[in-house]
Amino acid sequence: MPYAAIREDLSLYYHVKGEGLPIVFIHPFVMGHNVFKHQEPLADRYKTIFYDLAGHGQSSKGTSPLSIELFAEDLKKLLDQIGIEKAVVCGYSYGGLVAQEFALTYPERTLAIILSGGFSEINNLTPKVFIKSVMALAKIRQIGLAAKLQAKLNKCFPEDEKEIYEYARKSDAARSYEFCKAGLHYKSTNVLHRLNMPILLVYGSLEKPMHHYRIPFQQAAPQTEVVYIQNGTHQIPPRSFSEFNAVVDRFLQPIKERCMQEQKKKETESS
Repeated sequence: MPYAAIREDLSLYYHVKGEGLPIVFIHPFVMGHNVFKHQEPLADRYKTIFYDLAGHGQSSKGTSPLSIELFAEDLKKLLDQIGIEKAVVCGYSYGGLVAQEFALTYPERTLAIILSGGFSEINNLTPKVFIKSVMALAKIRQIGLAAKLQAKLNKCFPEDEKEIYEYARKSDAARSYEFCKAGLHYKSTNVLHRLNMPILLVYGSLEKPMHHYRIPFQQAAPQTEVVYIQNGTHQIPPRSFSEFNAVVDRFLQPIKERCMQEQKKKETESS
């Protein structure tokens, strides 16, 4: 199994499938990379990179207190080790905070941002209630219950629930708590204007409490594109995967073509 040594106290599990434009997928708390199992068909057209955040899945938990900023630094080191100079960062829910922070900190390494159920800060009650519920379970070391909840919410097929649960229950309670807490305090709203790369926001039409989160992106970064998946919930990547994959593929086509043209130009200039 491939692991990347990020720091002396941290190794991240990852796997890469496909060739072409690199896309790295970033999962939410109390889950792992397999929540993106239905995105693996994108490997037919892209270099897909799946990994487990610190304290989740098969990655070690490390000893440094977790923060969104540290997750972004870890991702940069992971990409360094596997030889990826630039990538599209695709974050699902809380994973989108890591994607944003990576793009803000390393814009030269970011080709585009895709956020499913994304937000620049949490400012309404509905998500806060869910996050604090998971924090309460993590605090009393009942991570298995949180894993069961995540598995039920994110299943599309019956077998998905078992697979997501078995992987999510590997999450470290203390690290899960820190991840949840860090996200509650994270705020990038005031610096979104620094994002100059293409941005795609994807929401389910049924997750109305999340729809207002598009506004700061559209105001600060006018290149932002917003897509609503009909009858979709917050759990778009695992539950509305056909529609999500199609939207991602369509969004990435011009970026893919531009990168190919730039590569050809470099090859011509060097010959």
